[in-house]
Amino acid sequence: MKEKVLIILSLAAMALLIFALVSTIIPIIWTRTPLWWYLLIVDFLVYIVSLSVLLMAGATIGSVLKKKVPTSLDSLRASMISTATGILSGAVLVFCFIAYILGFEFASTLFSLALTFALIPSIISWLFAPAIINIVYRCRHDPELQIIVDRVAARAGMKPPKAMLANMSIPNAFAYSSPLMGRYVAVTTGLLRITNRDELEAVIGHELGHHKHRDNVVMMIFGLVPNIIYFTGRILLFVGMTSRYTDGGERRRSESSTLILLILGVILIVVSIVLQLLVLSLSRLREYFADAHGAKVTSPYTMINALKTLDRFYRSTGARVVISNSRLKPLFIYAFSDAFIGLEELLATHPPIHKRIAFLESLVGKEIAV
Repeated sequence: MKEKVLIILSLAAMALLIFALVSTIIPIIWTRTPLWWYLLIVDFLVYIVSLSVLLMAGATIGSVLKKKVPTSLDSLRASMISTATGILSGAVLVFCFIAYILGFEFASTLFSLALTFALIPSIISWLFAPAIINIVYRCRHDPELQIIVDRVAARAGMKPPKAMLANMSIPNAFAYSSPLMGRYVAVTTGLLRITNRDELEAVIGHELGHHKHRDNVVMMIFGLVPNIIYFTGRILLFVGMTSRYTDGGERRRSESSTLILLILGVILIVVSIVLQLLVLSLSRLREYFADAHGAKVTSPYTMINALKTLDRFYRSTGARVVISNSRLKPLFIYAFSDAFIGLEELLATHPPIHKRIAFLESLVGKEIAV
C-alpha cells in the first residue's frame, strides 16, 4: 500500500512539473524576468524531478535490489563490469542524443562546460582529501598499528600504506589517498576496543583491498559521469529560460525551441539520477570486492565475525545516529540499510551487513583470487 501511495505522489509531482514548465514559458516569452528568478525556477524543477525519480526508483528497483547478492567472485566481477559498462554507455548515448538534437558543436560546448563544473571540485577534493580527513578524524601515525598493517599488507603482497589512529570512540576504519599525500589506512580507537586481533586484521585487509583495487580513483572517475550530465541538464534548463538571439533586433527564441531545451534539460536530470544510482550500485559491489580481500588475507569466517562485531555494536548503541548525520558517511565500513521502499539501500555506498555475510559465506572453501 505504501509503495502505491508513493507512486501516486510521484506521478502527481511529475504533473506539477509539467504545469511548472508550461507556466514558466509564458513569462519567459513575454516579460523580462530577473536572472535570480530563472535560477530559482531551475532549482525548483530539479528538485521535483529528483524527488519523483527517486520515489519511483525506490518503489520499483528497490524491491528487486533487496534480493540481489553476489553468489561468487565471478558473478561479482560480472556485475561490476556490467554496471561500469552501463554507466559509460549511458553517458555516450546521452552525448550522441544531445549532439543529434542540438548539433555536435553546441553539445561539445555544453559538455565541456559541465565537465569543468564537475571536475574542478572533484580534483581538489581528491588531491587534498587526506589532509581534510586527518584533521576531521584527528588521525595520527601509530607505530604499533603500522606493524599490524605491514603484516597484513605482506600477506596481500602489496606495499603497506601509512597506518593512522583516529581518536574516535565510534568503531570504524577507512582507506584514503591522493597523488600528493600518499596512501593511508586509518583505524579508530573505538574499533581497537571491540575487535580481537584476527578481526582487526580482517578489517585492515578490507581497507587494503580498496587500495589494491584503486577504488578511490575508480569511484571518482565514475562519479564524474552523472555529475557531468546533471550540470549539462541544469545548463540546458537555464539556457532554455534565458536565451535570446539577435536578428535585426533582440527577440526571444521561438516557443518550440525554448520548450525543446527545457525538455532536454529535464531528460538529462532524470538520466543523471539514474546513472548516480548505478554509481552507488558500483560502490556497493566494490565493497563486496574489498570484503573478499579481507577474507583472503585472513579467512571468510574471520571477516564475517568482524562484520558481526561491528553490527552488534551499532545496533546496541546510539552510534547509528552518528553515521546517519555524518558528512563522511562513505568512509564508514559499516552502513545501515533498513530500506524505506528500497530507498535506503538504493542510496547507500555500502551493502547491508546480512548481504555482505551471505557473500562471504559463498567464498568458504574456495580460492579467493582478488
